[in-house]
Amino acid sequence: MNGDMHWLRRAWQAILGPSGWRSVVVPIGFALLAIALLVYDHLNQRVPALVFWLTLGLIATVFLRMLETNRRQSRALAEQRRDAVNDRVTGLRNRASLEADISAAAAARGGDWVLLLLEVEGLEAHNDRFGYAAGDEILRNSARRLVDVVVPLGGIAYRVAASRLAVLAPTGGRQLGEIVLAMTSSLGGVEVASPTGISYGEAIIPSEASNAKAALQVAGKRLAAHRQSRQRSARRQAHAVLMAVLDARHPELRAHLRVTAYRAISLARRLGLGREEVDDIALAAELQRIGLLAVPEAVLGKEAPDEAELAQVRSHTAAGERIIAAAPGLASVATLVRASSEHYDGSGYPDGLAGDSIPLGARVIAVAVAFAALTEQRRHRGPVNPDEALAELRRNTGTQFDPGIVEALAADLAEEAIPAPTPA
Repeated sequence: MNGDMHWLRRAWQAILGPSGWRSVVVPIGFALLAIALLVYDHLNQRVPALVFWLTLGLIATVFLRMLETNRRQSRALAEQRRDAVNDRVTGLRNRASLEADISAAAAARGGDWVLLLLEVEGLEAHNDRFGYAAGDEILRNSARRLVDVVVPLGGIAYRVAASRLAVLAPTGGRQLGEIVLAMTSSLGGVEVASPTGISYGEAIIPSEASNAKAALQVAGKRLAAHRQSRQRSARRQAHAVLMAVLDARHPELRAHLRVTAYRAISLARRLGLGREEVDDIALAAELQRIGLLAVPEAVLGKEAPDEAELAQVRSHTAAGERIIAAAPGLASVATLVRASSEHYDGSGYPDGLAGDSIPLGARVIAVAVAFAALTEQRRHRGPVNPDEALAELRRNTGTQFDPGIVEALAADLAEEAIPAPTPA
């Protein structure tokens, strides 16, 4: 009985709208007065029957329309109130709610709380490929899994950004690692096209942060560091696999690629490039021949290939880009490999780029490759000494090579020629 009364009360609230009886009492009064006057006139035969019923229908229609408007206003207000604290896609509480709860946790006494930020990586690529509806479904599944783990721990789950979820839970005497493992493993089954996994960052409240802003900053910095670490690891793993494949097919390139990479790293550092750029150049220098896997052995072994076969050989940098770009973490490396056979004057391949339109890393690799090739033993000639190799590169500056990078090589060689000081 009580349940029926509660349902009836909620139904009336939905009909009456956010202002309750106050919003309908006046219209009801006027409607009743109009009906009473209409009935009085009709009974006194002042209003024809047709006019009476048409007018009565009009009054009823206006009144019902008013009730429907109130119902819609009530629903819209309820949605606004819900959206103020909840994310519409996942149903989780939102960032504003999280900040308020962090402040309450920091002010409360009785133990520490853990703030854990979790980022579903690869979600943007998934949205681009399959649409946002598919991405929303992944988020909803992630939210359900997270809630299943969080609630038994006495915590709350949130959605705080497009691909970022959060958890606020009391430590309850548990180790931090235990809590983090429980949360991250709950999202371990998330399937995303081109996935790179789940990154996370944590903060202890109030031990490490006494307010919401500080807690989100601490957790955000740790999340960024964890994401970078994962990406570097993924890059190295993909690079190792590609190098193993290339080494199995062309073991004779092993020493050449190692020497080229060392020289490219030295030049990049001399040019003042940052750590990430140097890392890209080092990986690209070792992978710049990976596209040879797409060229038939019969063509590679020819001393005098024809034009069609020569075009196949020259396509190896574009093929290398496609192979390397299959690993999302190596996209920037793939770009350098594609441009590594471009010439400074635009006469190179595959795109005929010139000057500064050639990526700087690719220009560095071109000089390193040429210097390594000149100073190595070849089938038809012996190695050229470093001074002669440098002179050859200088003769081709402005045409094949970037003059500034060739001079950086000259500075490198001059520094290497200085004898090491003898110990006293």
